[in-house]
Amino acid sequence: MNKNRTHELRQRLLLTIVILAIYMIGRSILLYQVDPAAHQLEELNSQNILISMISGDRYQYTIFALGIMPYITSTLILWIYMAIRGAEYKARFSPQKLGRITLILMIAIAAASAMSRADKLTFQDSDTGIQTLKAIAVLEMTAGAIIIHKMAGANKERGIGGQTPLIMVNVLDNLAATIQKFTWAELHKPVFLCLIMAVVILTMENILIRIPVQRVSIHNIYADKSYIALKLDPIGVMPVMFAVSFFMIPQLTVQFFLLLYEDNRTLQFISGKLNLTTATGAAVYIGIIFALNMMFSFIMVAPGDMAEQLQKSGDSIVGVYAGKKTKRYLRRKLLLLTCFSGCVLCLLMGISLGLSLRGEIPSELALFPASAMILTGILCPLYREVKAYRTFDSYSFFI
Repeated sequence: MNKNRTHELRQRLLLTIVILAIYMIGRSILLYQVDPAAHQLEELNSQNILISMISGDRYQYTIFALGIMPYITSTLILWIYMAIRGAEYKARFSPQKLGRITLILMIAIAAASAMSRADKLTFQDSDTGIQTLKAIAVLEMTAGAIIIHKMAGANKERGIGGQTPLIMVNVLDNLAATIQKFTWAELHKPVFLCLIMAVVILTMENILIRIPVQRVSIHNIYADKSYIALKLDPIGVMPVMFAVSFFMIPQLTVQFFLLLYEDNRTLQFISGKLNLTTATGAAVYIGIIFALNMMFSFIMVAPGDMAEQLQKSGDSIVGVYAGKKTKRYLRRKLLLLTCFSGCVLCLLMGISLGLSLRGEIPSELALFPASAMILTGILCPLYREVKAYRTFDSYSFFI
């Protein structure tokens, strides 16, 4: 019986482990002639920790300094654009063409991010000119982003968890580094918040809102068990993770213009405010989380498409007429869920950021509870995916 199993789970886990190993090695390879000592003296605040959740390089001086952020940002931009244009427009593009467009967009974002980061790097004394060293650093970081893009794509296709294992490694690394740096007296309040956030996210991930559906093709005892299932948080903690990328877009834009107009006081003022160590920056970040939660929920769940599919198949929601009324019903239901889950996510993030801004916890610990929230949100679907592949292996003998 074991001879007929596909060992799908084992093969996928092995590939994911190999990819994570390459990722960890890349995070330790320094950029050419960079001075790591100069960057190790930088303050580790909530802004730097937020960036490192995506990049994984706390001081951002390795070839993987940009991390997975360019890949996530390019994917989201293309994803949102396709959703706005509609399903018919998306159908004109093959997966290969979409992959090429995503790669080109990712390289452009990576190059812009690398130029912004290279301008802040400190290099060792060398005969090579500083501008040449910065250019080399830009090429290295862009090449690193391309490698991560390929690894994330390979893991999505043949591994476990898509790009989330790379983010999970970053989060775990941040948690470990933070715990080692502080005493229990400083950690007890953030740890308490961690437990609360983990419990809240775990509860929301496992509560399903069941909308009963009448299937015309089912005429037995199982007819009453057919339903549309929506989670209490329709898309989990995706908004919290991806808000990092969207939060970085205005920052990178302002920093790019600062390279051209260094003495512009307005740009300097905006750049100073767009930081999580300020109330304005924290408010912008929390607002982005709520907006993304709303936008991603309606794009991913797609109540309009769901209503159309029900009508085409002849099925209907119990007590609701097919067509426009079903569409309005699903949209109202999803709107309530997204408003509730968005408020919960913003509240959880706002508590830790607010405590930091008030000085009740160190700036470095502002995102410590949020890390636990993100980690919980990643582990839940990861566990379900592993369980699904394990079940597939168990039944592959009968296929």
